[in-house]
Amino acid sequence: MKKSVCFLFLFIFVLSCNKENPDPTDVNRSITLTIQGSGSLNTTSGTYEVGESLTLIATPSDGFYFDRWQGGIISEENPLTFTVTENLNISAVFTPIPELLAGVELYTPKQMDEHPVFVIENGGQLAYLMDKTGTRLTSWEFDSRLGNDLELLPDGSLIGLFKPESTTFSFGGYGGVLKQYDPAGTLVWEYELNTENYLLHHDFAVLPNGNIIVLVWERIASAEATAQGFPRDTDFFTEKVIEIDPTTDTIVWEWRSWEHKVQDLDPDAPNFGNLTTEVQKIDLNYNDNENGDIMHANGIAFDPINDLIYISVNFYSEVWVIDHNLSTAEAQTSLGDLKYRIGNPTAYKGSGERMFYKNHHPNFVTLDPETQGNFMIYMNGAQDEQSVVMEFIIPTTFIDDSGSINEPQLVWSFTDPDLYFDKISGAVRLSNGNTLICEGDYGYWEVTREGDVIWKYNSTDSNVWRGYSYPFYLPSL
Repeated sequence: MKKSVCFLFLFIFVLSCNKENPDPTDVNRSITLTIQGSGSLNTTSGTYEVGESLTLIATPSDGFYFDRWQGGIISEENPLTFTVTENLNISAVFTPIPELLAGVELYTPKQMDEHPVFVIENGGQLAYLMDKTGTRLTSWEFDSRLGNDLELLPDGSLIGLFKPESTTFSFGGYGGVLKQYDPAGTLVWEYELNTENYLLHHDFAVLPNGNIIVLVWERIASAEATAQGFPRDTDFFTEKVIEIDPTTDTIVWEWRSWEHKVQDLDPDAPNFGNLTTEVQKIDLNYNDNENGDIMHANGIAFDPINDLIYISVNFYSEVWVIDHNLSTAEAQTSLGDLKYRIGNPTAYKGSGERMFYKNHHPNFVTLDPETQGNFMIYMNGAQDEQSVVMEFIIPTTFIDDSGSINEPQLVWSFTDPDLYFDKISGAVRLSNGNTLICEGDYGYWEVTREGDVIWKYNSTDSNVWRGYSYPFYLPSL
């Protein structure tokens, strides 16, 4: 009896060893391939040698895209290359492409950012959240025309610049009235600055404390300008920034470009100086547009870490940086001179490289953790009719020991032969590392870090101001 038990145990042990240690002369493994959805593979199921390198290529049928490999290998790589070591069952999963509405000219779902685009009709009365299929998820229609920027707040309310019924003066991108609407579309706050000498325009930013900074055109009388060394036959308009407390509707801070000027035309007039050494002051003789709009700032961004304001100044092809940490009284002194300027050394007769030929939409990366804090801008490219999106690391020291501007570090850029508009436009970094580009007279592009274009939308109804991405706001359908 004991011998029988021992023999049985030995027999089971031998079988177990043979299962765990297959015949060393068997060098083949079975690879079973299946398809879910509609598509094809470059090879079929079969037997392959151990150690052999196998590459699988999945090709979707029309109306489908390759989603993933599942089963023995889980991966989204395509082609997929692996070394044969064991028997495997692998399935290629193809997913139907959703219905694409008119305007979607390119759709690459596996690489796109999942969040909708906030589309702002330039100077129109419409804005909407749109997913990448072109479907409008939520729309807002206003009873007055937009004065360019409009932003969606985390609670679903909207704040934007709107055009008044009439103005004493105006240029492209004028506003005049700030309005805020609650999530139900009810007007809950309004502030107007629209006088003979002052007009809100283009852009604003909501500060962490709830106050709002906004661009303002300021009229300078021709006689005053001429007396200060800036000869003019007509009035002209400089830029200032005001900060509004919406709880009291009062201006609690301001900065005026007029108070930080320099000229090198008349040594007997005030403000005479050397432009190349006084790089933190503004040469108001740089432009002399007939209509008096000599600067035409079009964008404003706030750096909360350093308490700085970045202003895109289109007709100077520059970005100016000013110190928000100053009091209004201090901002009127030399302390309020430009902390920094980038884009166009010819504006102060400098010798550095000119990078900008008109520019829009200064902004900081906030959604992508890998590049958070970098500075982005849309360079319109009026010189050679070629727009470029640029991303910079801003230096921590703005002015070097010799008094010269420290150049920012260009870390990424994108252009394309088809990318050009000399007005409006912009670009933002998305949460997945892609970049959403607004080409004002076309619509939207989404591009990867590698510069691959993966989504395009042609907005045929109107020009578009910018495109924002709001991961915190996904409306229910």
